[in-house]
Amino acid sequence: MRITFDKLTALHILRIWRSSGRTLAADRHGLEASVVAPREYWTRRRINACLESVDTNLSNVHGRVQVMVPRPGARIRSRSARNTVYVRGLPTNPIIELGSLVRIPCPELLFIELGAIMSPAAQLLVGLELCGRFSRDARDPRDGTTTFGIKPVTTADKIRSYISAAHDLAGLEQSRRVAEWLMDEAWSPQEALLNGLARMPLHELGYELGELQLNPRYIVRGSLLSLVDKRSRVPDSLVRGTHIGFNYDGGPHFGEGTPGTAGAGLLDSNATNNMREAVVADKRRDRDLLVQGLSVLPVTKEDFYERGGIDRVMLQAMSLLERVCQRDYSKHRRALRMPRLAEERQRLIWSLLPGRRGRELSQELARCEPPEVTIEDYDITFENGKMTITRL
Repeated sequence: MRITFDKLTALHILRIWRSSGRTLAADRHGLEASVVAPREYWTRRRINACLESVDTNLSNVHGRVQVMVPRPGARIRSRSARNTVYVRGLPTNPIIELGSLVRIPCPELLFIELGAIMSPAAQLLVGLELCGRFSRDARDPRDGTTTFGIKPVTTADKIRSYISAAHDLAGLEQSRRVAEWLMDEAWSPQEALLNGLARMPLHELGYELGELQLNPRYIVRGSLLSLVDKRSRVPDSLVRGTHIGFNYDGGPHFGEGTPGTAGAGLLDSNATNNMREAVVADKRRDRDLLVQGLSVLPVTKEDFYERGGIDRVMLQAMSLLERVCQRDYSKHRRALRMPRLAEERQRLIWSLLPGRRGRELSQELARCEPPEVTIEDYDITFENGKMTITRL
């Protein structure tokens, strides 16, 4: 008995696999028909047995399981399964084996598949997760427990290379576009969201700061050693080719949601001391980065939840980049100040955040038509140093 899951079911399984600390096998296989014993059928019980072999079950999978097969005659005939037939377009050996019963698409093919069922922003976040050192919770990706400090399962370059070798696949067109915004080495979901938005183009309601490098390590040597608190520092991101970037400090960074803090009163000295230690450590980190010539803007959870909070952070970054690096963000700043675009972008940001509000907005946006107004609806020209914006 062997079955090949794909799309959201495969992503669910991959998150379980990564969160448990297991790594993917290097060997890859061609897509074969899912098989069951002769004269037997793919019953709900048998599909569930396959899922249990990778530490999940049908009750944890939303809707029917998604299965991939190499030809129409190989479809799984079960009310519990939804088939996708791949008769052409797949690069060589796109399948990875997880134990003896379950196979899934390689991370690069999975990324392409998600391009047919996810918005560009959501697909980008999953891509950053696959190329990063964290995994969201399989059962509840939005609000569940994130696993940190694990190995990436692919890289941005591998995904882009795989896309160039694929053809005639659903989701390929969007995936090719989104893959250009991918970056390696994201360490957390919020960090991925912040830097993903910074990288996305204006017409996708991003900020289009340019290419970013995530979590570069800076080691102090020589005379600066006597000036820093720690010899090694890692800012969350830098705009490539500059010394300007971001650090995200969320709730867990200050002890929120950790054991012993739930229900802590205002006078709980241990909680207060822990929070103060975190703030002091941040101040020293910022000084260490500054003395090395880095201008790293701190970003907090509140910036995400406040209306216009991330817009303000990005405008501050653009101001720094213009003054220090002689870059021109006139078009960007003008676009960020258009009320309708700002409202659409804020709704997008909130829809990607944890909590009930984010879940409701995400569902609402999925039901809606594309925004009536985007940056592509405006013609922005410069003449004699003067900018003109015309609605098309």
